[in-house]
Amino acid sequence: MSLSLVACSPSKSTTETANSNGTENTENTNNPGKKTVYFLTKILGNQYWSVVEQGAKDAAAELGINLVVTGLANEAEIEKQVQQLQDAVSAKADAIVLGPVDSTAMVNPVNDAFNSGIPIIVVDTMINTENYSAALMTDNVEAGKIAAEEMINRMKTAGVSETEKAQIAVQIGSSGSQTIIDRLKGFNEYWDANAPEAWEVLNNDIKVNDGDITKAVGFTQDFLTAYPDLKGVFGPNNGSTVGFVTGLKESGRKDIVMVGFDFSAEIEQLIREGEFEVATVLQKQYLMGYEGVKTAIALSEGKQPEEKLIDTGVMVVDKENVDATEVQEVINPSGK
Repeated sequence: MSLSLVACSPSKSTTETANSNGTENTENTNNPGKKTVYFLTKILGNQYWSVVEQGAKDAAAELGINLVVTGLANEAEIEKQVQQLQDAVSAKADAIVLGPVDSTAMVNPVNDAFNSGIPIIVVDTMINTENYSAALMTDNVEAGKIAAEEMINRMKTAGVSETEKAQIAVQIGSSGSQTIIDRLKGFNEYWDANAPEAWEVLNNDIKVNDGDITKAVGFTQDFLTAYPDLKGVFGPNNGSTVGFVTGLKESGRKDIVMVGFDFSAEIEQLIREGEFEVATVLQKQYLMGYEGVKTAIALSEGKQPEEKLIDTGVMVVDKENVDATEVQEVINPSGK
């Protein structure tokens, strides 16, 4: 990945963080004369998005700029994110870094923001328009294929016969997220081409938890009850993964293979315990936030990234490599 970035000085930044309602905390005052980037995260306090946010804050501190962070309580709050985007435009932000909560519903608001002349940098989730300045994210179709390959291999390792009926449950955070749509596309493409014919992904009963962990845990219990031939579960986003992990542990179902996304405390514990056949696809979300803000400032000064769409990459983490240097560098960037 190569970006054309501005040089930075070690001056301090001011960071304004949204309160629990997702509105701006006005207790902090912006540094006059310094550029201001608005970072519109998805869910405030979410383990995955907190890492993205930390990357954004660290970049802002290095660059000596103002960073305003806003976010949501759950992934169903589309209208609130629309309002937050409009507020950033009204505030004449120098650039906006956005994690779109819905790839389709946010198209018109993003078009309007982009047409105002403010650089729009999309992170994590693609928006269904070309009206953005740069995007930093995972190649989600490829990541879905990697997850499917892991699921197939781990089910075989767990002793699931290729001739026995085996069902795979899926739950997602949002049906409108292009990230999830692409991961499921990749997962199913690889599955259809490589899985035994007797093994089935329950695509007709995908649950949508809206990023609500309580819902996600409940859906796990529902799957375990409704499908006696359940052999695996797939969580294509952090909240769904946490829900599956929590539900499996509560039920004691160590016979279920688990493949998820991201690196929450819950999935780490499950991996380290070594009692489940489990792996997670680790994204480099800190890099999304960090490089997202640096790219935002570069664009605000008329500089351009060498690529509009930047793949930040993934790696599979399991009990064999969880302590490997390359994994720890992603999990704990800069020793944080």
